This record gives sequence, structure tokens and C-alpha cells, in this order.
Amino acid sequence: MINLSKYNIVLLSAGVGRRLGSFGKTKPKCLLTINKISLISKIIYKLKKRNAKFISIIVGYKAKLIIEHLKRIKGIKFNFIKITQYRKNGHGYSLYQFKDQWKKEPKPLLMIHTDIIFEDNYLDNIINDKKENIIGIKDVKNHILKKNSFVVKEDNKRILNKIGRCSQIKTPLGEIIGLNKFSSQTTKNLFKFMDKFFRDKKNRLLSWEQVINKYLNFKNDKFYCLKKQYYKWININKMSDYNLAIKNF
Repeated sequence: MINLSKYNIVLLSAGVGRRLGSFGKTKPKCLLTINKISLISKIIYKLKKRNAKFISIIVGYKAKLIIEHLKRIKGIKFNFIKITQYRKNGHGYSLYQFKDQWKKEPKPLLMIHTDIIFEDNYLDNIINDKKENIIGIKDVKNHILKKNSFVVKEDNKRILNKIGRCSQIKTPLGEIIGLNKFSSQTTKNLFKFMDKFFRDKKNRLLSWEQVINKYLNFKNDKFYCLKKQYYKWININKMSDYNLAIKNF
């Protein structure tokens, strides 16, 4: 049985849903509901089922709505990390705000976006795999990639060697799904890298995918992606994504 109490868990929920029309102007994306359950609640219930006890959540845009919404969930202790510059910075810098909390108990890290909906196989396969650093992906087989999707490329030893947009990578292995695990040592190394990297304020605009891609060029940590990950997953950015999620989930 999976025991997520062995992990530091951080959910990224600070973003603004600019492409969601009127809904994005009133609520964070993670509060979209499918079958009357919000996206963030669905994720938390999955984690709770796997013995998670403590979850940190990076909040920014309309943070009070998320905090109030999650009061109904019992059996989980939440740690809300509020950021104020969420409109000016990417979620790479949002992840960096978790550094001080992680240092209190430097366990392996499980990082998840909260504007996604996915089948449990993705989470279970990532946690159960013996490799310590895994970037979650959906395999490109029978999967239509969007123009700006972040995808990955690996070498012949299955080691990830590049993250980029579809236009930057030919024959990618898969699309990044926003569900990852890192070892304690890699998390420590990554935050140390960020200490210097984010001194340049331009770098604070980058997504975590772009930050990890920069990190690959400087460190020896090895990241992997699992193969044959064909399960249902949707990243909800626009109303068309939301309608598709309602239809499929």
C-alpha cells in the first residue's frame, strides 16, 4: 500500500485562469468542479486515500476562496503558503517559495498542479517506481499535443535530457502532466540552484519546466519518465478543456 506520509507534498495553486473567461475572473482554476467536486479536492482525496497527512499548498490568486473551500476536508493538515507576486512570476518561482517549509523536514518531494484531472495510475506508477526522480508524462501515442505543450526528450538510457515546447523538440516521449517526484537530495540541490538562478528577476517569469530544463545543464541529478503512460489526463486551461474533462471524467 502506498504511504505518502513519507513525502513532502506541495500543490501549485497560485495561478490566474486568464483563459477561462468569466469563471477565471471570479475563482481560481482549481475550484472548477466535475461531478460536484472541485479539481483540487479530487487531488487531495487521492492523496488522503494514500495516507497523506500534511499537504502544503502554494496560493496566490483569490487565495481566501481556496482556503475556505478546503475547510470541509477532514483528516489532512494544510499549510497554505501565500505569495503576492503571482501575476508577475511563473510557477517555477512559486515552487521556490516552498523551500523554507521543505527544509523543516527534508523528505522526498511530490509536486502536483491543481488545474489537472487524471486517472490514479499516473500517481501510483510514479510513487511505486524505484527511480527517485520522475517527471510525470502522458505518452505521445494516441495523444494530440497542443502547440504550447511542454514535452520531454530522453537519451538511450531513458534519462531525461531536455524539456521544451513542442516546437523545440522533435519526436518527444510525452507531454508533461504536472505530477512529479524528486528525492530529498535532488530537492536540496534544486533549491540551492534556485537561490542563484532567481537572483536574476527575469528568471522568475519562467515555469518550473523551464527551470528544470536549465537545471539539467548544471547538475548531475538524473530525471526519468515512465513509458506507456496512456491513461486519461486533462490540463484545464480553457473552457474547451473543462468541457472535455466533464465528458471524460
